[in-house]
Amino acid sequence: MVAVVPLRDGASGKSRLAAGLTPTMRRRLVTELARHVVGVLAASPGVAWIAVVTADPGFVTDALAGLPVRVLPQPADQPGLNAALDVGRETVRAAAPGAALLVAHADLPDLTADDVAALLAAAHPSSPAPTVVVATDRHGAGTNLLLLPAAVDFTFRFGPGSRAAHEAEAARRGLRAVVVDRPGTAADLDTLDDWEDLPAETRTHLTG
Repeated sequence: MVAVVPLRDGASGKSRLAAGLTPTMRRRLVTELARHVVGVLAASPGVAWIAVVTADPGFVTDALAGLPVRVLPQPADQPGLNAALDVGRETVRAAAPGAALLVAHADLPDLTADDVAALLAAAHPSSPAPTVVVATDRHGAGTNLLLLPAAVDFTFRFGPGSRAAHEAEAARRGLRAVVVDRPGTAADLDTLDDWEDLPAETRTHLTG
């Protein structure tokens, strides 16, 4: 399995937190969250390598220094999250055509290697049908991680209501969909409410 992590730059990332966090704090937050997620993926036995797709390779190279990642530039004429994931998938298919693909957002402060293992386990049920695993957010509406079987045709549907959209896409493709809901995969960080729900010590660690 190969992991693909989309990551924005340190200036525009987490813009919805701007009312409560300074630009410097948000830049540190983006960096620390990404380092955590990539570190967990690197420590997970099922992950062969990690690709990070970004429109700002300089920022990401500095932010993730020392971690085993391949930084993939996102072309300016292919903006947006779903397009970034298409870039990552193309690279993975060229380098490792038989590998499953794990999409992981870079803002999961509680993600653990056990969570990654749970996704892998869910992808190998007794059913012979190829399985798409959707790890939903805490609201049950979004997708924080997405595990795809090797070499399947699948259109990324990240955005509002992406859990249902990914389940529908799997059904359209004749794939089985399994939803995983774990504390470590459900907790993401998009809004000030998400931020306030974090323990105080975690907020201090993430922003300095």
